[in-house]
Amino acid sequence: MKLKELIFVLIAALFLLPMVAAGDLDNTTLVTPPWNHCLGLHKVTQFHLDVYSAYGERFEDPQGLFCVKLDSKDDPSTDKDDDELTVYGLNSGQHKLIYNKSLTSIGMVGGEGDGLNRFKDPRSVTGDSRGNLYVADTGNHRIVYLRYSEDDELSPIAEFNGPEDDPLIGPTGVCLSGKNLYVTDSGNDRIAVFDSSGALVSSMQPATETERLRGPLSLAAVTEGDDWIYYGDYFIAVVDSLGRRLWKISPDGEVIAIARPNLSSGVFGHLAIDYYGNIYVTDQPNGCIHKYDRHLNYITAFGKSGQFDEPRGIAINRRFGQIFVSEKASAQYYWIGTDVIRFVADNIAIDIAEERLSVDISFLLTEHSTISIYIEDENGQRLYTVVEDYLLPAGRFKKRLETKCKEVELLANSKVAVVMTAQPTYSSKTFLSVTRTSSQIKPRSE
Repeated sequence: MKLKELIFVLIAALFLLPMVAAGDLDNTTLVTPPWNHCLGLHKVTQFHLDVYSAYGERFEDPQGLFCVKLDSKDDPSTDKDDDELTVYGLNSGQHKLIYNKSLTSIGMVGGEGDGLNRFKDPRSVTGDSRGNLYVADTGNHRIVYLRYSEDDELSPIAEFNGPEDDPLIGPTGVCLSGKNLYVTDSGNDRIAVFDSSGALVSSMQPATETERLRGPLSLAAVTEGDDWIYYGDYFIAVVDSLGRRLWKISPDGEVIAIARPNLSSGVFGHLAIDYYGNIYVTDQPNGCIHKYDRHLNYITAFGKSGQFDEPRGIAINRRFGQIFVSEKASAQYYWIGTDVIRFVADNIAIDIAEERLSVDISFLLTEHSTISIYIEDENGQRLYTVVEDYLLPAGRFKKRLETKCKEVELLANSKVAVVMTAQPTYSSKTFLSVTRTSSQIKPRSE
């Protein structure tokens, strides 16, 4: 891809394709794509937008993002174009939707107003591979339905307001999942569910004995019929209570779990769900992205070392693990990677008579990964493989591993270290391998 074309693609979505801030990353949970994938362009700034809009556009309160591989742009004779996405981004302060029409041009829809081709403070966008697109037009209290045509234009088709006696009030989040459109109807403290025709089919107000949904802001969902989902664990993730609470609810509105920001100053923003059901939530005040597993167990935060400037919108291509993030005046592009945090291995014991080895292992794994654990000597020579190419989900791991080992006599006379490697299962799996090594240990005999 030519450099000029690549920059157009980046700006096209208004916010992203290749990007990522310079500087040291605080972990490899998200990784910068290799240079030959994006020619070193990892971040779109106002400079790029000025160049390709003839100084006609500026970043002003960027919000929701949506990325998709459009059926109309897919060449079925090859898989080499499968990761080439169309990315839609809302520049809310300008009341516009911006997207990449091709490798060399961008499209824009909107401007302030209440007509069908206008928006007022739009907050979220969603759609599908067939070219259907839906915008939460918050200030106009509606969902606008647009259609992507073969000539790369977006045309407004209809608006969804809800029934006359039960209208939407300030909808802020929208997600197309399965056959339904889920909307955070902030002014009504509910999740409104529409069918493809725009008819309101249900209204959900999840609650427990002590808590109820209040002012829902954003949501993401994985339900039956969605592509690229590893687990059959269908659910809706919702942020509410001024960004201070994250719910996991069933598709019919039953409360499964509730979480709050891990940081006392944290405020949840937009969210997205990956292939394994992990939930990513932007935190604008703290400049980071929080990652939870599908059970709402906290995994980690990425970006606290200054990678993001007020992150807002986030979108994930679940098939290949591409992540797009909009910021205050720029946008970034990452691949889903993996990291091994707080790796500790100690208390190695050997039983020569039984030819057995045991060792205590603990670590935090930030993404589903293929892991290997082995023992090496003081010279870095591998002596024994404990675990090889084992698929492990994200989360905290603490266990005493025991295994048959014919090399126990060799280990008894050596000072050894325990080494762990991890590779993500998709996205950057051939690009990234994380290795962690323990301190040198003298095995004890049992």
